[in-house]
Amino acid sequence: MSLRLRAARAADAGTIAALHLASWRDAYRGMLDDAFLDAEAPGAMAAHWQAVMARRPLPGVVLLAKLGHEAVGFCAAWKHGATAHVDNLHVRPGLRGAGIGRALIAEAATRLQSRGCAGADLRVFVGNAAALRFYRGLGARIGPPEAGASFGQAVIERRCDWPDIGKLIAAAGLPR
Repeated sequence: MSLRLRAARAADAGTIAALHLASWRDAYRGMLDDAFLDAEAPGAMAAHWQAVMARRPLPGVVLLAKLGHEAVGFCAAWKHGATAHVDNLHVRPGLRGAGIGRALIAEAATRLQSRGCAGADLRVFVGNAAALRFYRGLGARIGPPEAGASFGQAVIERRCDWPDIGKLIAAAGLPR
């Protein structure tokens, strides 16, 4: 079965929220408050993705990855001037390391490069060592820890950036 990437549609909001929630519960249990992950996050993510997919807040792309009929990951990236800001990149737990995240970030970066983005960035929670390794492996410069917030939760995060978006695309394995 081959991986297919497609632009997400408004009808995919629930699927994207479910992928986001499953990823957070797997990766951030113990980093974020368990009560938030169990009780508040489902509604917050559903409302967030319903709003985002109903009217995109910024120009950009939301991509959905599918294996057969199963949604296995998504990427949301927004154009901020000449920078592609990767707001979310999540792969279904149990499928990480299969190339899904690489394919998603490369496709999002390629699409935003064609819209004038020269660089890319994102933020990663400090405790997410696997994600930091993944982005470092794609050539990201990793910044110092900074205070941030996500869905009302205080977090410590690091900015990862690529001054040349073409290098991100190449590192992810897709032709430039």
